[in-house]
Amino acid sequence: MINSWQEVIASDWLWLVLGALLIGIEKAGIKGLSMVAVSIYALILGGKASSGLLLILFMLADLFAVRYYFTAARFKVIGMLLGPAIMGVFIGGMLGQYIEDVLFKDIIAFIILFSLALMTWPQFYSYVNTTAQNRLLSRAIGFLTGFGTMIANVSSPILAIYLLALRLSKREFIGTVVWFFFIVNFLKLPFHIWSWQTIQFSTLKLALSAIPVIALGFLFGLVLVRKIAEKNFRRLIIGVTLMAALRLLLGNG
Repeated sequence: MINSWQEVIASDWLWLVLGALLIGIEKAGIKGLSMVAVSIYALILGGKASSGLLLILFMLADLFAVRYYFTAARFKVIGMLLGPAIMGVFIGGMLGQYIEDVLFKDIIAFIILFSLALMTWPQFYSYVNTTAQNRLLSRAIGFLTGFGTMIANVSSPILAIYLLALRLSKREFIGTVVWFFFIVNFLKLPFHIWSWQTIQFSTLKLALSAIPVIALGFLFGLVLVRKIAEKNFRRLIIGVTLMAALRLLLGNG
């Protein structure tokens, strides 16, 4: 694990800054960017080594997002998903401590590719749309979201598809996602500190140095939420994320 940005070569440093910027933009409401950031950090720092740093970066970005979307969440939906999500986090945390880094990166890549497949599969949207109120489906979505975010810091596409089917307004949608992951990310923290040992004091210092970049990304993301043509942006994110995930998967030789 690197102890400061100065230990990273110039080209990688720029990629890591880009990743922190994307995390800020994602938390403003542009879903899907976290998959790009996770791929970047895993490629440069390693799968498991990067997961602790990424968690702190996401938690810092959560603080901006929760403050901005403080009253926007649908807390009844969060309560319905949270129990299964906690179970997913626990199982992912227990399994993750026994996984070697090469396999860890493969799992991250597969979770990202699975999330992308769901995002681009119209039949899945139709299925969720007709069964969104089903209790079994909500439990499955909660569990998969908790497990995916514990192992790979990626699962917002799975949750996003479910929330879209509930016909939430744009602000309610963003607020619900923000509050859900704000809670779940705190639940992940003990595993990273004591079981996986991927968060140390040096990790915290490194993450804190990225606060200005995250803040800039969040402010830029708020502008994008208001102005961007989501259809075209979604295609761009899918394309970039697909390439990053394939690079992560194929580069583990």
